[in-house]
Amino acid sequence: MYASLDGKRAVVLGGSRGIGRAIALRLAAEGAHVVVNYARSADAAQATAAECRAHGVEAVAVAADIGDAEQLAGLFAEVVRWGGLDVLVANAARGLERPRPALAQRPLHLRATMEVNLFAPWSAAQRAASLMAARGGGAIVHLLSPGAWQYMPDYAAVGVSKAALASLTRYLAVELAPRGIRVNAVSAGWVEGSEGEHAYRAGIAARVLPHVPAGRNVWPDDVAAAVAWLCSDESAMLIGETVHLDGGFGIASWNAVLAPGGEGEAPGS
Repeated sequence: MYASLDGKRAVVLGGSRGIGRAIALRLAAEGAHVVVNYARSADAAQATAAECRAHGVEAVAVAADIGDAEQLAGLFAEVVRWGGLDVLVANAARGLERPRPALAQRPLHLRATMEVNLFAPWSAAQRAASLMAARGGGAIVHLLSPGAWQYMPDYAAVGVSKAALASLTRYLAVELAPRGIRVNAVSAGWVEGSEGEHAYRAGIAARVLPHVPAGRNVWPDDVAAAVAWLCSDESAMLIGETVHLDGGFGIASWNAVLAPGGEGEAPGS
């Protein structure tokens, strides 16, 4: 679909499962060569890389906990040996393994969340910039969350880190645009089949669904499609923006609060 992605070299941070896997596979289907980064899920990462190669592209799985500065540096050393970089997708995230309110957050957990969700994408962009500029430009996409814009119970660590990443997206976008590097973000609604679905709250997909005007929840492939578009020349004039991909849930969610009866009604009911 996007000829401009054919032959590009892409790195997907957190690319072994769920949304990251879908992104890696979509980029491979567009003809991009892919590095599938992972921290612990070696078998899943190798399987994802193999599925990418089935599209006729190069694909490798590279282990690195991106919250560790030395491991992140090692990942980019592999990228240099691999042949360079045109696309960087920051999908890796942590923080939902210990969901707590803001006042109950533990300092070590909060710092670890920030290391992966904010400082790693920041450092990755610094390292990616020179590699992309050497190849004539590139695209960076950050994966955000609705918790960056609004309150979500027991989501403070992730929400605050993603809000900071949203701000970083805008700063990097302005500074890197003159070098031909576009920086944007995707903030998806509730994504069925994502790792967050298993970590945050059971049954949330069914509770969100009645309030999604589009009639279904977001799927990993929806996110992957948005990322591919942002990385392609089709979105050449999109700089520092966030695509809110939620089937209309965000703009209709007050309906659930204010509709007659107090429990809310599905849009259009």
